[in-house]
Amino acid sequence: MKKIATLIAFLALISGCSIKKAAFNSVADLLAPPPSDKPIEGANPMAALTGENDPQLVKEFFPTALKLYEIMHLQNPQHEELAVMTGQLYVMYANAFIQGPAEQLPPEDFTMQEEQYRRAGVFYIRGKDFALKALQKRYKGFTDAVFGLDRDAAQTMLSSCSKKDVPALFWAASGLMGAFSLSPLETSYLELLPGSLAMIERASILDPTYNNGAIWEILAAFYAAAPESLGGGKDKAQQAYTKALEITGGKSPSTHILYARSFCIPAQDGQGFDEHIDKALAINPEDDPDNRLVITIAQRQARWLKEHKADFILE
Repeated sequence: MKKIATLIAFLALISGCSIKKAAFNSVADLLAPPPSDKPIEGANPMAALTGENDPQLVKEFFPTALKLYEIMHLQNPQHEELAVMTGQLYVMYANAFIQGPAEQLPPEDFTMQEEQYRRAGVFYIRGKDFALKALQKRYKGFTDAVFGLDRDAAQTMLSSCSKKDVPALFWAASGLMGAFSLSPLETSYLELLPGSLAMIERASILDPTYNNGAIWEILAAFYAAAPESLGGGKDKAQQAYTKALEITGGKSPSTHILYARSFCIPAQDGQGFDEHIDKALAINPEDDPDNRLVITIAQRQARWLKEHKADFILE
């Protein structure tokens, strides 16, 4: 009888652990659905954020969302999509709610701006690290190979990636490249830049339309700003922009803002600047309800650029 009682107690413990694990997996799948080529039944959980037209509401909620996802990841570290989604949220928060507003601070708030850029960099890197966890789990030695000095080994590793890896590749690369854009002289970022560029270029091949052309917008901005020694170039930037425009159909404000900032300002093309900013402002957020948040934030940036044109274009 004693042995039977011990066995029953053991089975109850195992069953309890299994139920708890199943519960965590169920919630994790809801918060970070696995990739699928088939339409997902039910609402996309991210639409509650991306479909919002009040950026302030989302900004105030975002820290809670970040910590919720991070707690879920700690409870279920083997859930790859949860790691990617956590990384994605950190990168989005850094870009939309820290770096973006900091760029619009007046010159006299230089110290505050630098502090906000530092915070954005921290969150960009945190996002990169979370997304990389999924790739490291899928491909042993991924991080060492991609960020190592042997570029052939990096390309071999990346050639193993498939379409399902695109979100992780995109957000890991976006995190590092976002941090690099704020601190281009930071040695640790420079060392990781070739691997990050290779990741997002690989993603552009595996799934060119991912995230409504965001891959090409990031590549266009990077190619336009970076010297050829780091992989940049005007021709490559123009090609990437053209690809982004093709995918978005000109219905994304960020594509037009990209052109104004990365092409018109360096060329001091005031007419082109006005034209593309006006195109960004002409887009109706209600035409794309799942992306109202992104459109609204982008158009706020476009209005600020329009108001401060004299700071960028000398006429």
